[in-house]
Amino acid sequence: MSLKSALFEMKEALNNHQAGKIEEAYIQELEMNHRLNPGTLVFYYNHLMMLAINNENEAKQSSRESKKINRKWTNNEIQFMFQYIQERQDEGVLNITEILEEVAQLLNRGYQSVNYKYYTIVKTKDKTPQTGYQFTTIAHKNVPVLATETVEDLTPALPVNQSEPEQGDDLLDILSGLITNVQQLPGINLHELLRSLYQLTNLALHNQEAVQQIETMKSEINGEKKALRDKLAQKEQQLMEERKRNNELKSEIAKLAKEIAAFSQLGDAAKIQNLKSYNQRLNYLVDGSGVVLQVGS
Repeated sequence: MSLKSALFEMKEALNNHQAGKIEEAYIQELEMNHRLNPGTLVFYYNHLMMLAINNENEAKQSSRESKKINRKWTNNEIQFMFQYIQERQDEGVLNITEILEEVAQLLNRGYQSVNYKYYTIVKTKDKTPQTGYQFTTIAHKNVPVLATETVEDLTPALPVNQSEPEQGDDLLDILSGLITNVQQLPGINLHELLRSLYQLTNLALHNQEAVQQIETMKSEINGEKKALRDKLAQKEQQLMEERKRNNELKSEIAKLAKEIAAFSQLGDAAKIQNLKSYNQRLNYLVDGSGVVLQVGS
């Protein structure tokens, strides 16, 4: 049996606008050709039809608003995903990555979006088993009668319930939707786009580090300048004090020169008479600091 082949064949028929031609006999023929249990494909047919209608409505809305609408996950899509995973695993396919890629193609979603939604729900289910999703295959006796001709009449009554992202998952949902949308845009290489964004963030971080280093260097230079200014002010103060002391010494020396000149002009008798007092005056020389220096005995 191959559920995968049957669903992709059914989806191709729907995409080729053959929904009006799909009848119960066609579904039964698919089930027989792919050796599926009777009634297996009706569940998927109903969900694929609703998905096609929702996609058509979103495409019209996006065309009117001139912008691409970020698709939110519906309960129907979530039921479809878990039912398909369960039955594909029953067929013996154990590679969950392979199955999620098939789900992404069937639901016209990006693999990242499907992968994130699946593991988010599984994680929530592990924490709160009572609220987990449980799916059962519709029994053949309970299969509703196919009526593709009345699908348009049922369109207004179709539920538009969309599961809002849980608090805290908004950013991841937005990123997942962005990746999905970019993958569907022609002429855009998602890998190169993400690589360019990564390089830009690296450059921004390097620039930020460079700015911080420059600010640190400026702070260090300003500190060194302040230290040099303080040292220069100290030296200038010392120079002023030295100049003051030199001026006082010059004054004392001038006084000494006057005393010597006056003594030399005295006669010999006068010199002998005033020698004792003259020696006392020359015995000390007062410098600018007030310290008495003995210059003679």
